[in-house]
Amino acid sequence: MTQGSGTRRPAQLKRGAFVAIGFSLLGLFTLVKISGGRRAWHDLARIDPVMLCIALCLVMLTWLLDALRMRALARSLGGDLGIMEGMRISVLGAFVSNVTPFDTGGEPLQAYLLTNKGLTAGQSTAVVAVKAIMNAFARVSLGFAASAALLFSRTEWSLPMGMNVALAVGVTLYVAIFLFSLYLIVKPEKISVLVVPAVRNRFTLRLFRPETLEVVLERIDHELRGFREALQEFISNRKPVLASVLILSYAAWVATALVPAVVLTGLGLKTPYVHAMGVTIIFYLAAAYAPTPGSSGAAELGFAALFSTIVPRAVLGLFVTVWRVITYYLNLALGGALMALGVIRRGSGPPDRITQADNPDAM
Repeated sequence: MTQGSGTRRPAQLKRGAFVAIGFSLLGLFTLVKISGGRRAWHDLARIDPVMLCIALCLVMLTWLLDALRMRALARSLGGDLGIMEGMRISVLGAFVSNVTPFDTGGEPLQAYLLTNKGLTAGQSTAVVAVKAIMNAFARVSLGFAASAALLFSRTEWSLPMGMNVALAVGVTLYVAIFLFSLYLIVKPEKISVLVVPAVRNRFTLRLFRPETLEVVLERIDHELRGFREALQEFISNRKPVLASVLILSYAAWVATALVPAVVLTGLGLKTPYVHAMGVTIIFYLAAAYAPTPGSSGAAELGFAALFSTIVPRAVLGLFVTVWRVITYYLNLALGGALMALGVIRRGSGPPDRITQADNPDAM
């Protein structure tokens, strides 16, 4: 919860980006080799540019919707966040998530950047936490709806046993972490019960003086009080704001789920939109906590496995590559450019330090 609990420096982000790109390219190379090699790439020249532009617009729409969520929550607490600045924070958060293991770095960075918009550390953490829980609720509910739709639809969708097990484990893990995070949101006082033993124990007492640890605990307690006050304000007096954030979260996931279906249409394939959107939602639910930065490698191969019953094998590699470029590499390029611009402006690094808070979810 405290914003000084860890740091992400430019060198760490650069290493993470190289690792993420390496895993991603390896996954795409393996997939292209398996699915048909160079023959499929002739179809790239025939892709419908209109559908490609629509897919790009859908990705940019998710940035806008994320900015609107942060703006609504921040303004309800007295903060001042413009839409363009909100989109910048959204892209930077997505970039850091894409280059950190388990996608853990983005939300703490967003919380840090929001402290420059008239919010305290506790308030900014509450904004990001509430946004994350609403986002997770939308993802989980849409995931169960998609599972039911696929189960009762006439469309055949069968996966190997190993993939079914991985899918079940990923979904179960996500739902379990979501419920635990929801518990901490509802009862934020329990966070301190977990933080104190983590900060003050035999190991830390050997490394740090007791008075140093007390200062850390005091800072954590101060930020937790601000977090609890902001959270109580949302629950007691800002229910319409919470409802609007939830609606925006649903809209963001619908836009995200539409991207693969639009790409398939652009490749000239007959696309079962509801089926494709359902598979996409399930994928994002199951792959949320892949250990590689940005789920790279696992995302490409897992996405291909889930879509293998919809997409012909000959163009499967091309389809996944186009989808990954639009949804992942575009964000890496833009987020990296914004991060580099921040480094140049400050001469030493991104906004002072890019911090990683104690945030158990990456929703």
